[in-house]
Amino acid sequence: MNSINKVLIDSSVWIEYFRKGDGKIFDIVDELLDTDRAVLCGIVEMEILQGIKKKERKLIKDLFSVLPYSDFIREDFINAGNLLNQLRTNGITIPSTDCVIGALCQRHKYQILTLDKHFDYLENVRKHQP
Repeated sequence: MNSINKVLIDSSVWIEYFRKGDGKIFDIVDELLDTDRAVLCGIVEMEILQGIKKKERKLIKDLFSVLPYSDFIREDFINAGNLLNQLRTNGITIPSTDCVIGALCQRHKYQILTLDKHFDYLENVRKHQP
């Protein structure tokens, strides 16, 4: 499947998915998993692992081990830094982690599934609209 159809699932969505276990977000994530469209990156994995309970660790580790994993390259950090500078010039501050995730999505033409409003400032990142 071409990367334009892939969706990087942000930690805000994974948290909702694991916490509630049902509802709209659960259905969307399940559909992405079932159709092999979900993608994982290191920052999202780190954010999830830092907050999980011991009993959740095996389930999450097993799920994340089968997802396609996308690595960052230097270009992602350069693009994120330039964008952060541009946003700050306009009085907007977003977390650098979200910006570098956005740069990764932009490079690979991934959509992003997120509940986080910070991504609204990243005009060249397509949000997944189920």
